[in-house]
Amino acid sequence: MDQSLITKRIIANAFKLLMQKESFIKISVSDIMKNADMRRQTFYYHFQDKYELLEWIFKTESKENISDLIGYERWDIILKQIFVYFDREQKFYKNALAVSEQNQFIEYLYSNLKSLFSRALSDIHHPTEVTFNENNNLISSFLSHGLVGVIKDWIQSGCQIPPEEMAEYMSRDLLNKMHDKE
Repeated sequence: MDQSLITKRIIANAFKLLMQKESFIKISVSDIMKNADMRRQTFYYHFQDKYELLEWIFKTESKENISDLIGYERWDIILKQIFVYFDREQKFYKNALAVSEQNQFIEYLYSNLKSLFSRALSDIHHPTEVTFNENNNLISSFLSHGLVGVIKDWIQSGCQIPPEEMAEYMSRDLLNKMHDKE
């Protein structure tokens, strides 16, 4: 891992720790860098502002927790890992979802979930089927929008249902819905 990426991760972790206790608005770049035990100028070498940092976290973590795993894990296992991840990081994401000026989280989550569902559909259906080819994008989009909403509501309500149960419920019902389309 190159030094720039290591520094970005240190800054991001310091920011995430602060966001577990404080709202986004109350956190300054100085607070972040004090928590990271780095000079304030280092922040501006890597990020323009705290909005860009927040976007970088969304982009990086959604990629690491979803799209990087698509070729290696079954979609239902990835879905479980997503819920476990958001349960563990719920304080940060609850505060991040409250940032009205920023909805990149939803966009990145949607994009990565759409890739996940495209993969799930191709695993369930034979890819040469005409109906599969015509409807794959539409079905993946529909499922992704729905799951983004479910995850957002679940986080905002404090992840009251255990993540393993949420994943089981979602994958079982989604699998049934996808099989019903055959």
